[in-house]
Amino acid sequence: MRLRTRDWTRRVVNVLTLATPVGLLLARSGHATLVPGPHGTWVATGYRSRFPAPRAPAVTIGDVVLLRLDDERLARRPRLLTHESRHCGQWACWLGMIGFPVAYGVASLVSWWKVRDFALANVFEVRAGLVDGGYLRPGEPVSSGSRRPARP
Repeated sequence: MRLRTRDWTRRVVNVLTLATPVGLLLARSGHATLVPGPHGTWVATGYRSRFPAPRAPAVTIGDVVLLRLDDERLARRPRLLTHESRHCGQWACWLGMIGFPVAYGVASLVSWWKVRDFALANVFEVRAGLVDGGYLRPGEPVSSGSRRPARP
């Protein structure tokens, strides 16, 4: 499948800002296997390191999705890779290692302050799709009392 111009642009920005190279180094150090993902991303399957975000089933660094789920658990979350691929664009928009980690950290703290959860009001997670990322069930509203559902 041919990549769209915006996917190529994102990939170039994420390489130049060192986000994708850092993601590839983390994948290697976490003993993962790289496979092509959606929209020109890389999925590092079998990622075993606890860094970063030790409880997250998937973390995106540049154009690399560090995936801790096996095939069976991933099949129960068919929109997760779509959610994670949206984060790839966010890395590019925030100039990779230059701005994204700080911006995401601030957004997480603001989310915690607002709703006592690091993701539910985090603008990056909201724009990537809370339901797709498994933070909410379909039709579940975000409210100040919302809590993240138990992950499978």
